[in-house]
Amino acid sequence: MTKINKFIAAIAAVCCLAASAAMLSWFLRSTGSDIVADSESPSASIMSAFEVFVNNSSADALADITPIKKVYRIPEDTLVAPEPDQSRFGTASSPAELESVIDDAFILLEGEDTVFNSDIELMPGSKVNYYLDDSILAITWKQAINDACYTFSEIKIADASQFRRYLANNSYGSAFQYRTSDMASTVNAVVAMSGDFYKYRPMGVVVYGRNVFRADGSEIDTCFIDSNGDLHFVRAGEITSQASAESFVNNNDILFSLSFGPILIEDGKNVCPDAYPIGEVNLTYSRAAIAQMGERHYLLVTINYEGSYLAASTVKQLSDVLMDLGAPKAYTLDGGQTGTIVMNDKVINNVD
Repeated sequence: MTKINKFIAAIAAVCCLAASAAMLSWFLRSTGSDIVADSESPSASIMSAFEVFVNNSSADALADITPIKKVYRIPEDTLVAPEPDQSRFGTASSPAELESVIDDAFILLEGEDTVFNSDIELMPGSKVNYYLDDSILAITWKQAINDACYTFSEIKIADASQFRRYLANNSYGSAFQYRTSDMASTVNAVVAMSGDFYKYRPMGVVVYGRNVFRADGSEIDTCFIDSNGDLHFVRAGEITSQASAESFVNNNDILFSLSFGPILIEDGKNVCPDAYPIGEVNLTYSRAAIAQMGERHYLLVTINYEGSYLAASTVKQLSDVLMDLGAPKAYTLDGGQTGTIVMNDKVINNVD
């Protein structure tokens, strides 16, 4: 596992030693303002913004009578999101304390159950970190599983535009290196996670801002994220040219990609391979992965050594745990010494 950083930010901030070519995927708070379709004409944009204003105002006015789902969107070309509301962050000593928070997220969850529940046994001495506003729910906690420390961050967002990727220096091939926490802070992420390090390994399909910067998918699986926030998997050997990569991006409305792997779970089936060219999949290392639990609903996970929990994990063990949690889709990210989850600018997991 590479000892250099890579980034995938979500709704928090991640702190670990990062590398210039790192990728950050992040989940962001949205205020519901500046909701303008990127390709609309000025008049259409005004009407779109007005319709959103009316909808969201009605939701506020009728909150005590009937639930109305608000509309949130961050334009694609907006790099920095609204700052998280510090009063919405909190900590709890037991899972039961989060029941009211989850109840308050009823409209946002759209009937979906959370992975986090009151029966979870937290790792001794750890706390639950959470954030909730109208546009995002994030719950981050630690569990001892298979003698290793698992750090989970469960995230549900109101709009897919809140899920972003961020490259170091916001440019492909940058020579600069940053900690994940610094990158996440730059864009006001609520939660962030390390992801891949495309510059260290000259392989994989790299898409950023809808642009294909590298199209060598001959050896490793690729995870693509579309404008709906859905994960799409393409196996090694399926995309090996610029033309095929651009065709896939255009046909599937892809915003960005993650290049590490392997694919762990697809269509609810455990598809973890016995061999893979990177990541030392059959050895025990600290691991990282992302799973999609439902519509705009994600589970981030790292596995680390911490305290008396001195085991690590093979990729297959990680895949089995995510299967047990009911993940329909899951993909391996770069782990080792750089797998990191940060929330509110604080590193949550014990980075090796």
